[in-house]
Amino acid sequence: MELDAALDVWLNEVNNLVPNLQQRKKITLVGAEVYKRALHDVTKTKHYSGDRDTSKVDHLADSIEVSNANIDYIVDGSSLVGFTAKGINHARIARLLNDGTKFIPADHFVDETRRNSRHAVLVAQYAEYQRLLKGGK
Repeated sequence: MELDAALDVWLNEVNNLVPNLQQRKKITLVGAEVYKRALHDVTKTKHYSGDRDTSKVDHLADSIEVSNANIDYIVDGSSLVGFTAKGINHARIARLLNDGTKFIPADHFVDETRRNSRHAVLVAQYAEYQRLLKGGK
């Protein structure tokens, strides 16, 4: 086999390992859902009070959303997880609780959850990558 033919074969094999946009969206969405569940559980554990009336406004733990676009709303294969700003600004409340204020001590629940769930997110994304590109289960 000539060098140029061998390089074409190699390039084709490498290109088959790189996910396209639709595959990247699916892969990152799986990871985002794992992180969303972890963040929901931690938020509910640390900042949930059962005596609040949530008939009109969702509780902080129930206001976490996943977006299959980047921060600029461009669909590039990335996914975001965050607190919604619908109704009351849950994102602002979460930031105040996470970072603290003059009157509220910081508990860094968002930062710690992101760090602690990193491995589970990568495992879920790798499993989806294997399923989509390698024909795994």
